[in-house]
Amino acid sequence: MTMSDLTLYYFPGSYYSQRALLALYEKDAKFKHQVVFIHDGDNITPSYMRMNPAGQVPVLADGRKIITESDAIIKYVDENVHTGSTLIPDETSSVGKEVTRLWKLINSVRVEIMTFGVLSFQDLSTTGLHPIAKPMANMDQGKRYEGLKKTLAALAEKYPDLRDAYNTKIEFSTNFPKNFQNRELVVKVLNDVEKTLDEIENVLKKVKEEQGISDCWLVGPRFTAADIALATLLDRISFLGLAARYFTQEKRPHLYQYYQRLGTRKSVQQVRSLVLATPRMFILRKLKKASPFVVGIIAAGIGVAVAYSILKRK
Repeated sequence: MTMSDLTLYYFPGSYYSQRALLALYEKDAKFKHQVVFIHDGDNITPSYMRMNPAGQVPVLADGRKIITESDAIIKYVDENVHTGSTLIPDETSSVGKEVTRLWKLINSVRVEIMTFGVLSFQDLSTTGLHPIAKPMANMDQGKRYEGLKKTLAALAEKYPDLRDAYNTKIEFSTNFPKNFQNRELVVKVLNDVEKTLDEIENVLKKVKEEQGISDCWLVGPRFTAADIALATLLDRISFLGLAARYFTQEKRPHLYQYYQRLGTRKSVQQVRSLVLATPRMFILRKLKKASPFVVGIIAAGIGVAVAYSILKRK
């Protein structure tokens, strides 16, 4: 494998896409970006479903080899990209066992219900949703899923070889909204996050005391796959306006300090930049669909402006 063979199919706002991106950036991997606009149905096109019958992001393509699921992508990248730091220590070692334990603990958080639940019941957000989340929160999710089911049913009829895959998506689209529209369940999931983060707070405190490291990650000075999982979770919590509930200088101070350090890490900055650029991606996509010529003019104008700026500095 050469790193230039790697292509990541992802959507910046996707929780699991962010994990895959963090792993690739941490490994200093060279890869091609292929944004999948899941809200426009890119993930349910026949070509994408043939690549990943689950119709989900992320997907990593290494030449003809396809890897789905973010955890599998992290493991694959760590084993096959020989740059950057090791994300998954030897799992027979004490450090490796702790990384595996913490990774599993963080994965136990029901992120989908937390996310769509808070979008549906916005009063559960402590300080208010991130501006990027508001358009999605204002959607009628019930109507959205009903429309999605009709589209999937039509595709299942049109492409018999993908019928089972599309029917599985229809079943998910029928059942999943029942979870995040259940306020009692959403509240329970949010309360369960408290217990998970209590454990994380204790881990960070213990590492700091035992290893004498003030700026530690979950298992010490090394940033591992467990930290990728936690970084993504904390960013999602912040995105939903829940940071003030879960980690402040007064409540879980070690976790709060950890989150502040995350903001100085290059890989985290890179992923956050992609997330913030999502609205611009949508605008350019719509413009391109409406008139590729207009997009060409805009791109050319940007190029001229950049060139002029560079010449002006010389």
